[in-house]
Amino acid sequence: MADGNITFFLEKLGNFVVQEASLFGEVEGQVRLLRNEMEWMRLVLEDADIDTKCNHDRRLKLWVNQIRDVAYDAEDVIDEFMFKIEHQRQRRPNRFLPTCVRFADKLPFIHELDGRIREINITIEKILANKDRYNIESGIPSEAGSSSSTEGVVQRGKRVPIVEEADVVGMTGDAEAVKQMLVEEESESRVVAIVGMGGLGKTTLAKKVYNHSEVNHHFECRALGYVSQDYRIRELLKEIAHSINLSPDNMDEKQLGEVVNGYLKDKRYLIVLDDVWSIQVWHELSPHLPESNKRRVLITTRNQQIGLDAYAKLYELRPLGEKESWELFLKKTFPIGSTSPGVCPEELEDLGKKITEKCKGLPLAIVVSGGLLSRKEKTKSSWEKILKSMEWHLSQGPESCLGILALSYSDLPYFLKSCFLYCGVFPEDCQIKASKLMQIWIAEGFVQGRGEEMVEDVAEEYLEELIHGSMIQVAGRKWDGRVKSCRIHDLLRDLAISKARDSKIFELEFLRLKELPALEELKVEDGAMPTLKTLQIVHCNGMKTLLHELLKLKNPQRVNLESMNGELIQEIETTEGEEFDKIRGITSIN
Repeated sequence: MADGNITFFLEKLGNFVVQEASLFGEVEGQVRLLRNEMEWMRLVLEDADIDTKCNHDRRLKLWVNQIRDVAYDAEDVIDEFMFKIEHQRQRRPNRFLPTCVRFADKLPFIHELDGRIREINITIEKILANKDRYNIESGIPSEAGSSSSTEGVVQRGKRVPIVEEADVVGMTGDAEAVKQMLVEEESESRVVAIVGMGGLGKTTLAKKVYNHSEVNHHFECRALGYVSQDYRIRELLKEIAHSINLSPDNMDEKQLGEVVNGYLKDKRYLIVLDDVWSIQVWHELSPHLPESNKRRVLITTRNQQIGLDAYAKLYELRPLGEKESWELFLKKTFPIGSTSPGVCPEELEDLGKKITEKCKGLPLAIVVSGGLLSRKEKTKSSWEKILKSMEWHLSQGPESCLGILALSYSDLPYFLKSCFLYCGVFPEDCQIKASKLMQIWIAEGFVQGRGEEMVEDVAEEYLEELIHGSMIQVAGRKWDGRVKSCRIHDLLRDLAISKARDSKIFELEFLRLKELPALEELKVEDGAMPTLKTLQIVHCNGMKTLLHELLKLKNPQRVNLESMNGELIQEIETTEGEEFDKIRGITSIN
């Protein structure tokens, strides 16, 4: 449960009390007590400064983690009870049974619920008592803290255009040099590699070159593929095929390679491979690309050795200079549409240059810092607070960019933190469909309607807030300017995954599969779902095997199977071996 999702759970708890009117006396009292305590815990977790405070005080961090854990436990108890009640209704659906009979059906569950909620309320009481017992302070020195959630949000209705790739600075010379490497005549094919550390703008430079009018005119075909660490050659070939207007969806890897090769043969073409982590991808892809003096390949990578192994001409991207860094900072902090676009007030200039200096010429760090400051009050006290907080984050490790990204995350209001963390769910370098991302936020309860405003409109505002802060990037826009797709920089994705792990929002403890007749097998990767405790599979009659996949789960405690295929049941009952005996011991069959 992400912090912003507690509001959603509280609504669920309120609906639960209304729906289950047969809960009376002590049980109802315990549920209402739980709801009251969760309200207080929500206020703690929604504190805009909570992450920064935890970084300063390990006792506070432990206490906050205990709050999160008990919130998870409470949601699990309510979800499990509601599932059992619904299952009972399906087994005895007769609405005309006497009330006393229907209540008698629920009685065992109610007794269990009473006991488990009492335990949770006792645990909450102890956690809250620990704050005073161990002198856990909620405050930290003002110079290290971030702003309040109110200050941290750009005012609604005052949205201004954001800096996108077309507005980058300091790369004109770089783009011209790389472009020249690609268009100059050669007697053989050529590979060019843009090399540099994360956050330098390698992808931005590659796209600037790719979209250059001279490059577009020079090459008959161009294709752009995002590689990442977990690449698949078939998916990469599909991406290339789509770029050159082929329709490859139903082809296997061999067919794709043949079609791409045949189309590119005898053509002057450019292939851009962004974010290459292993030379293996080039070895696997190269045979599918016809080799001639008309072939050009542009690679971006952090590892210089990959460029050398691909016999590439290297272009080492350097950090921005002082002038370019300041220009980019101004463009992001005071964008077009603001009161004074591109102009820093004289009283803030010294502080602004100190903040820019901390970014060490890394464009990603500069635009994230600028995005943070663009939604702050333009006062010396506000910027001094950010500078001191930045200095603290940078003191925690040698990676300056990571410290600045962590600061920008900490400053987000709680509801945007939850939305940002879920961006880490998507694969590295994945182009994320904006509508899909917003649907996930809504389904997870991160987005609440405001008055007459539709929840979908609020979700779109949240998306624009994250883009404005450069926490996610626009990959494509619709004809009306709205975001069609987006992506997240791999450094920011790493941050999202790390923070999500701390918040335990990706920890799946309960999985239920119901009425999926076409599901023939459940594929489990080794070590997947390490926190899964309960697996329930109901009316999945097409499934014929399961036992070997269950062995891959790290620590299952209960497996419930209902109305399943006879072959699967036979497998579970007859397969021999000590490991299978363990699985059978936690499996119930109905």
